[in-house]
Amino acid sequence: MNAFFDAHGGLMIVISLCIGAAALALSAVLLAQVSRLRRPFRSMAALHRETGTEESLRTLLKGVDENREFIRRHSEQFKVVMNLIDGCFSGMGMVRYNAFEDIGGNQSFSLGILDRRRNGWMLTSLVGRTSTRAYAIEVKDGTPSRDLSEEEREALGCAIRSLES
Repeated sequence: MNAFFDAHGGLMIVISLCIGAAALALSAVLLAQVSRLRRPFRSMAALHRETGTEESLRTLLKGVDENREFIRRHSEQFKVVMNLIDGCFSGMGMVRYNAFEDIGGNQSFSLGILDRRRNGWMLTSLVGRTSTRAYAIEVKDGTPSRDLSEEEREALGCAIRSLES
């Protein structure tokens, strides 16, 4: 046994120092977290010392009531904002491709843009050597107003999937 300690004593000291340093670092982190958790309770304890039990409870409950009243007063505004957010375009999917054999570089594209209700537009631009055509297709509840090409179906599918994530 003594031979083991004689042969590996230096290594065991280094390992012990590393474990001690890790324990010290972990202790510092935990102490900081406990201190942060205790901060609100210190202010409540100070309020209790200054005003007494009944008055400190009255003050704390007054704050709760003020928060409840704020939420009640602004609940209609919150509903309006949430309704506006639902109407914003947040789902998108785009597919680039070669619409014609004589044009390379995937310059044509189909772009699906949807809101959370799956309403929006499919925008398609077909790029040829001598002309470019663009058109829009309305989408309601995830259903386009006319049949889609393969690329447009793929872009619409990507837009719908982006709403689900």
